[in-house]
Amino acid sequence: MSVPDFQSKWVFVISVQELDDSKREELKEFSTWFMQTFKKEGALSGHIFNYDDSPIATFETEVNNFDSCTDVYQKIQNNHPQVVLVVHILPQVQSSEYEWMKILAQRYGLMRQGILYENAVKRFEGLDLSASNIFRKMCQWNYRSSLAMLRGEGNACGLLIGKSNTPTLEKVLYNTDDIRIAVNKVLHKEEEPKGNESENYIRVCGYPEMLNSFGIAQILAPFRVLDISQIKANEAIVLVENKFQAYQACRDLNGKVLSRNNTLKVSPLGTNVTTKLTNL
Repeated sequence: MSVPDFQSKWVFVISVQELDDSKREELKEFSTWFMQTFKKEGALSGHIFNYDDSPIATFETEVNNFDSCTDVYQKIQNNHPQVVLVVHILPQVQSSEYEWMKILAQRYGLMRQGILYENAVKRFEGLDLSASNIFRKMCQWNYRSSLAMLRGEGNACGLLIGKSNTPTLEKVLYNTDDIRIAVNKVLHKEEEPKGNESENYIRVCGYPEMLNSFGIAQILAPFRVLDISQIKANEAIVLVENKFQAYQACRDLNGKVLSRNNTLKVSPLGTNVTTKLTNL
């Protein structure tokens, strides 16, 4: 009797200039080292991943060629539907492949992790952050992405009947936070906190839209979060333990770069905290 295979599958996509056999072998070794280290660092930070040690398949794309990149992601979907993660080696900073990876991974329901070729070759040595910290950030991103996928966040569907102009698609938020906010405002006339009660509240925005309340609390660490009300896709009102933490969170976390496309904005709702920050 064969043993059931419960390991999660992933693929390796390479977009590198002047790719030759030497680079292929180098990246093959990197792919195995990467996943073994990724799972190890994940376990140390409390995230258990069950990915195979090696990719189920490796694909190559022509650099700066959208059709080539699209063709690879289509092959992943058609030939390897069991795959949940794409690790994509990118040719350079701010490459077109980075944007295509995001678009195509979302289109085909895949989690993604982009890695610059030069960082892969050096195995993340010589960077501002240690390799261990880089891996832990990737683990956190993968964990949040998997939660978003399981909840179906960002996958709202629409039905168009009859002829019409090009439809306008708008992301629909639907979770327990939305229901609670609607009930509080409509039935209890509950608005944003005012007066002295507002001193412990902060407004947080600029984080990735896929984050839920748990993910928002994580990016606000080490401050103690007591309550979160998401009012938009990437904006929330957060209650922290006291006004001192509200002040420190605004001072320390405002302007924090989370990713290439996401910069955290943290501002106070309380008058006293606002005045103290202004006088810095």
